[in-house]
Amino acid sequence: MRFHIVDTNPKDVRRPLFTAGGIGSTSMEFRQVVARRKMVRSFEQRPVPGDVIDRILDVGRRAPSGGFSQGFDFLVLDEPAATGRFWEVTNDPEFPYEAEELAVAPPVLILPLSDKRAYLDRYSQPDKIEFGLDREENWPVPYWHLDTAMAVMLMLLAAVDERLGGWYFGIVHGERALLDELGVPEEVRPIGAVGLGYAASEEKQVGSAYSRKRRPFDDVVHRGSW
Repeated sequence: MRFHIVDTNPKDVRRPLFTAGGIGSTSMEFRQVVARRKMVRSFEQRPVPGDVIDRILDVGRRAPSGGFSQGFDFLVLDEPAATGRFWEVTNDPEFPYEAEELAVAPPVLILPLSDKRAYLDRYSQPDKIEFGLDREENWPVPYWHLDTAMAVMLMLLAAVDERLGGWYFGIVHGERALLDELGVPEEVRPIGAVGLGYAASEEKQVGSAYSRKRRPFDDVVHRGSW
């Protein structure tokens, strides 16, 4: 089984994020990327080139973070043995995966890992200590999860730009057993998982996005007051 954790604060970047045409030489316009983003649940069973995966990860590591703590890491599973083991360990016996689901599962899985320690350590430093955020209970919301979620959103958008399908889903069973097997520290946990791959040509339209309408703009936006 092969996996690797991407350092979200490397000393050097192996390739530039931007080319003359944007993120990759055939990039879409930003609004086009946003409009095309959806959760894909059926994938072709062919590998994704490593350089494509790395470009998506590089976009994700540019997510904002409180105090520039950068308390997120990405653990990549991109070989059949590794992804197969993921599905084995996380399979809930009460709600087991169906064989047809696994037959179209994403060939690449990314675990977006949230590290609370990075934030508490950052806010214990001289330029931040006055805010009292070196203690977890003083944070209004857990920014370590929030910032990791923003990194996930960036990766989902970058996947669209690379003409890939993306799927974010939760891990509801076997999380700690999986992390132990992968050598992830006790204090670090994923906020879910991101599946990547080429969308199946005949993907079934499943999920709430196909059965429910998006809320109208005026229902979502409140100006001045509720």
